[in-house]
Amino acid sequence: QMCIRDRVSDVVRRGGLIEVLPGAYRSAAVRETQLVRCVAVSRSRAGTAICGPTAASLLGIRRVADDGMVHVLAPPASNPSVVPWLVPYRTPTWSVSDVVERPDGLRILRHPRLALDLARFVDDVDLLSIVEQCMHDGRESDAVMRRVAADWCTPQRSWVRRYLMALDRRVPGPAAESHIETIVGDRLLQAGVSGLVRQHWIAPNGHGRIRFDLAIPDLLWAVEVDGFPTHRESDGARADRRRDVAARRDGWLVRRVGPGDLEGRLDATIEFLVDDIAARRSDLKR
Repeated sequence: QMCIRDRVSDVVRRGGLIEVLPGAYRSAAVRETQLVRCVAVSRSRAGTAICGPTAASLLGIRRVADDGMVHVLAPPASNPSVVPWLVPYRTPTWSVSDVVERPDGLRILRHPRLALDLARFVDDVDLLSIVEQCMHDGRESDAVMRRVAADWCTPQRSWVRRYLMALDRRVPGPAAESHIETIVGDRLLQAGVSGLVRQHWIAPNGHGRIRFDLAIPDLLWAVEVDGFPTHRESDGARADRRRDVAARRDGWLVRRVGPGDLEGRLDATIEFLVDDIAARRSDLKR
């Protein structure tokens, strides 16, 4: 009676299975995609986890270029494989709590640990946006996002300092829901605006609860960053107008910026908002 290994070898010889990695195979009817390669690594290489741009691509993380490779964290001194599409990063500084294993067998970094890992691949602005998305998608707190960096803080790892600086740079409050919302909030802070918070809720009379993308509660001033198509469609625009009218009845000044205000004229838009905030402060002091 043939053993399992001999049976597999026989099916490979007959073309029914194709080797992805030593010990990992795919059906000849299944195309060898990046996801197939990731599952093959996870199932056949103990102690590894998909990381970097590969994990970002699989999870839909913005602002990260996918190089088509499979990036993995691996134990020290390990040799996951020498196939040209596999990029191992060998380190002892990660734990099972940093990883989630999906039903398909793929092991991938959780959102907080992935945001830290991506600091090695992107610039400061994109890192801030990635931190916001990982917090939002993973429903993670600022404290959890900071905790994953605790074991990594060494002088040799400048990218860990950049990650912690991105957390320090955030607008206070829940995570931003888009890249342009991240950029607007960050630029306002860099311009010296104080009292700014993100995702601020109010409950005006005669209207349901309203959440502002960015607000300065002490000034009753808010800005909505309209980056989604629903804001420009007729129903969405009408709903936005009703929200703004209700907010104005309670004394709020609401500004809206969209893609047209940010593409090619970001500096002018931020300058307008900064001046608007200064005018609002002056008006309220009178």
